[in-house]
Amino acid sequence: MTVKEMYQCVLDLVGLEGMPEDSGIIYDNGKEVKKVLAGIDMDASTLLLAKQLGYDCVAKHHPSGLRDGGWIELFGRDHTKKLMECGLPANYAQKLATASKTQKLQALHSRNLTQIHDTAMLLDICDVAFHTPADMLAERTVQAKMNALMDRSPLCTVQDVIDELLTIREYRDAFDCQKPEVWVGSKDSYAGRIYVEMYGYGAPTLEEYIACSDAGIGTFIAMHATPEVVEGMRKHGKSNIIVAGHMASDSLGFNQILDAWEAKGLEITRISGIV
Repeated sequence: MTVKEMYQCVLDLVGLEGMPEDSGIIYDNGKEVKKVLAGIDMDASTLLLAKQLGYDCVAKHHPSGLRDGGWIELFGRDHTKKLMECGLPANYAQKLATASKTQKLQALHSRNLTQIHDTAMLLDICDVAFHTPADMLAERTVQAKMNALMDRSPLCTVQDVIDELLTIREYRDAFDCQKPEVWVGSKDSYAGRIYVEMYGYGAPTLEEYIACSDAGIGTFIAMHATPEVVEGMRKHGKSNIIVAGHMASDSLGFNQILDAWEAKGLEITRISGIV
């Protein structure tokens, strides 16, 4: 396969017409790709390791090395969409989702945006990153499980939700300290309407969580949550938050991309956080 064919394979798998801004090709030397070293996080030293071991391409989930910073727009757009899915009117959803855009842009201002690309170019090794597409696949997988659970057990509990998560291999095989946990609420609480929050280039803010809780979401399943969100949602007292785990959730989506490449003949080696 070529890097461009790998790229198109991801679009086809997720059902997207265009690639989200936080994903894509960091460096393509135009050569055929046969062996891929894949991980959740891959840095310049991993590129060197891959080159020394004879790999043609490094594939990662987190998008270090993408240079244009356009993913900040993705945050506002995708969060608006997801807030509307939770029941918020469009005008309110848009205002909440764009509130932290300036802060994110300022954080981007000091980042080194060329290091990974330049390293890949000097080593003559392809480098790609697929963030939102993998997170979308993970979210769809988990949400389908939760929809089935709510259909067969309308009064399911938070413990039932965790039990259902553990039927998914990536969550079951995660390190014990990184398996799904209840961070807000209790295991015997009714779950209510379950909403899975896993893509959008950044977790919801506390204000977004509260708005969605007020709109009727009973249990959120997220990859991670900040102390501010956990404390604020405990005080709010309406909804539960289950933290499914970052590495396992990232792996759940990224493995589906890697499986699709393997089905087309690529040799994949999984390292660096992939469960």
